[in-house]
Amino acid sequence: MKERNQKYFIALFVFSALAMILYGLHINRQDITIFTSPEKKSEPNFPTNYTFTPVFNLSIENEEDEFTAAMIRHREKNRTGQMKTYVVSDSYSKFQVNDSLSCWEDSKFKGTFDANCNVVKKYPIGDSGPYLQELGLARDFVEFLNPRIPVIVTAASSNHFMEVQAQMQNLHSVVFPKYKNVKFIFYDIGLRENETEMLKKHCRCEYRLFPFDKYPEHLKILKGYTFKPLIAQIVLNEYGFVMWMDASVRFRTGDLDSLFELAMKDGVKIISGGLGVGYRTDPVTFKFLREDPCLFADKNEIQATFILIHRSRFVIETIMRPWVSCALTSGCMYFPGSQDRISCVNQKGLGFCHRFDQSIMSIILWRLYHADFGRALMPERFFDVQRDQTARYFESLEKKTNL
Repeated sequence: MKERNQKYFIALFVFSALAMILYGLHINRQDITIFTSPEKKSEPNFPTNYTFTPVFNLSIENEEDEFTAAMIRHREKNRTGQMKTYVVSDSYSKFQVNDSLSCWEDSKFKGTFDANCNVVKKYPIGDSGPYLQELGLARDFVEFLNPRIPVIVTAASSNHFMEVQAQMQNLHSVVFPKYKNVKFIFYDIGLRENETEMLKKHCRCEYRLFPFDKYPEHLKILKGYTFKPLIAQIVLNEYGFVMWMDASVRFRTGDLDSLFELAMKDGVKIISGGLGVGYRTDPVTFKFLREDPCLFADKNEIQATFILIHRSRFVIETIMRPWVSCALTSGCMYFPGSQDRISCVNQKGLGFCHRFDQSIMSIILWRLYHADFGRALMPERFFDVQRDQTARYFESLEKKTNL
């Protein structure tokens, strides 16, 4: 009896060892992709049946792009189904991806709003760390009472000076009669001296010169549009409620109370846009944020032309901090050569062009509100966008003064 028990335990041991060896061989045969980098860990949005070391090399100077290399591996199938393949532009030399970018068919947003908020909160802050405290974006959020009427903010360089005059004519005639004490701040990002003098005299605004020298060098490249998130956050940190307007925004009505109430309720209101975010955002940006571009391929972008932002802990942590951090980091919103890729005409596939500030805001808002994206959108009955509409408004005011 004792000898029979010994043989039983020996057989059981041999069988268990054999099973472990076979399982190990099976695991080693699987196609396992590993990302390596000294950067902070964050789980990418890929099928759970593949093993990833959730670390990325975020340097765009590194020619070996591990993120893209993993995305373009063509696997015929996996346990969750077939692959999708999208055409990708080869117009940006850093991303030679052999005309295709493979995406996981089951790539999806997280199941709950809080889970998606946590994804956004874990976006890398890049080079923005030294600036976050001063900008009111550090972890120690401080409450203060926000006004019910937002501060109006815009910015322009000399090539938009005539357009700004048309905007100010609209504000003076449509909005200011209703909101007589509204604060209006204009940021000079490149006006000529004579233009500055005229603007100060006639704009009925607080004039500010944007302090480019305080921030990373790439902010001086105006076609990178990184100045816009910075300006919005500077004013938001001062006043708590901001209405950012590009020079092209015109109001149809001066009664904006209901619009302001919507912004106070939802935190952010913004304009809907055109084609998919995945098509209008460079792979560099998706790589930095650790997002799957194919997840955003069919999600229409927003326009950062007109934005209402009402300050709260939620808005600061999940919208403004990642938006501003990306603006401050070369390789996220802006990267060398990206200013030449703003045109999206005749786009051919994912990553064909790049839309800077609105690319990032689109990714953030779709990640947060994918299940109810209309919550972030602004009713269009209040305004028009009239690009390239100009006026010699200040000259007309000068003539009236001299009569």
